Amino acid sequence: MRKIIDSNQLQSENLRTYLAKSKSNFAVLTDYAAMEAYKGDTLVSAFKSMEVLCEFPGQVIVLRSTRVACGLSGRLAGLQRRLIDHSQTREFPIYVRSLLAAKRGDTRYVKPLLTHGAEASAHMETMLRDAETTGETIEEIAKLHSKEERAAFRNGDGFPVGMVNKVVKNVMQIAAQLFQNHPNASRWPPYEQLPNTFIFRSSLCMYLLALDWGARGGVRHASPAKLRNDTIDMNFAAYATYFDGLLTADAKTERLHQEARIWLSALFDCALPGGLSP
Repeated sequence: MRKIIDSNQLQSENLRTYLAKSKSNFAVLTDYAAMEAYKGDTLVSAFKSMEVLCEFPGQVIVLRSTRVACGLSGRLAGLQRRLIDHSQTREFPIYVRSLLAAKRGDTRYVKPLLTHGAEASAHMETMLRDAETTGETIEEIAKLHSKEERAAFRNGDGFPVGMVNKVVKNVMQIAAQLFQNHPNASRWPPYEQLPNTFIFRSSLCMYLLALDWGARGGVRHASPAKLRNDTIDMNFAAYATYFDGLLTADAKTERLHQEARIWLSALFDCALPGGLSP
């Protein structure tokens, strides 16, 4: 099993139990999990966040950055392999030794941690400033759907006529804009590869998030921190569609991750690791 680990599970007994159950169980780490582990008081948060993983250094897979992932091919062959940072994965046990040395006060290893922490905190602050635009985008997407369509999404009912086509068309348009503007995405991929690209899957997850907000009253009263955290959660959800699921304490994140799997499997004929949860 290879599961994406939500940052809210890094310090959990769930993670320890999952890794202890079998040496074939792997924790898959995204760049956002690392950023959330390092932000704030790095010399406290990093040690706490990585404590469980330090017990199982050979069962950790580190992914390439989201920026890099956005430029990767959607070819089915090697799909998981391309997402993995094989160098950082091999060197994770070395990182663990460095982290433990820093915890003991070895100044050679403290400075790099503080540098990573400053970069993580700066990125999170940028996302917080961008949250107002995120809220506006969510509202615009929600308005594309009627009250009947939003209710159907909220209740899990069969979708009204035309809603499925509307969602597919809108997600394709969002993905097209991202392919055009993202510095790592050089061109629109062949149609059969499109659903396997990270840009498409993250667009789908963000669209489902917007529908979810619209179905439950909108984002009018949502704080910037909540909107930022939701954006990060959808990053975890998108990555989880490439692996055997998601270890998370957030029911909403897991629900939307499963929704994304349903859309990818039913409409785009994607073969997804881990299948669908009952």
